[in-house]
Amino acid sequence: MSNGSIGSTRVRRAMILEEKPICRAAIARVVVGVGGFALPALVSSLAEASTEIERTKPDVVLVDLFSIRYDFEGLERLITRHSPISVIAIDDRANPAFARLVKDAGAKGYVCKNFEIEVFQATVEAVAAGGGHFPPMPLLDAPSRPTTRSVGRLSPRQLEVLKCIAVGMGNQEIADTLGITLGTAKIHTHAILKLTGARNRTEAALIAGRFLVPRHDSE
Repeated sequence: MSNGSIGSTRVRRAMILEEKPICRAAIARVVVGVGGFALPALVSSLAEASTEIERTKPDVVLVDLFSIRYDFEGLERLITRHSPISVIAIDDRANPAFARLVKDAGAKGYVCKNFEIEVFQATVEAVAAGGGHFPPMPLLDAPSRPTTRSVGRLSPRQLEVLKCIAVGMGNQEIADTLGITLGTAKIHTHAILKLTGARNRTEAALIAGRFLVPRHDSE
């Protein structure tokens, strides 16, 4: 299948993994606005993404982390299987722990839905040109400390709280989501930091992102 061209300029191809139709359409418009891109292929799962990559050989693959339920291991498998594909991870809001995880998985970029469009497009352009772009975040260059040794000591409720921390929830959001009081949410958060050895909520999110979120536990 030809990549196509307009005159002497090759048309670039992108693929977007996003489960929400409106978000897919919005991201597609941002990508096309970079210039030189055909209308992106649209998929909603890692399995669909793998098939579409084989079929269309995109220059850039944009993966919404929420749509894959923060399955960083699955993301790494996709990147490894189709190497050297260029992947940009899309998050709802900036999370240094998750940026570090997608970088470790082999992604070339990390953007958030609340970024300015120009920043988003600049990342797409940089990755399409063979480079990469990650926003400056202190944890990206820090060594990984967390291990699984302490996660098994958490109670079922503490594990639920840890998963909420992983997606960026504050204590009040955790309380509302789990139907507990704000004070109880704070107590659980303090216990999680103590038991896992995390120095702050960001490190706790890193632990959850690496060891809990990809498992798709049924509750």
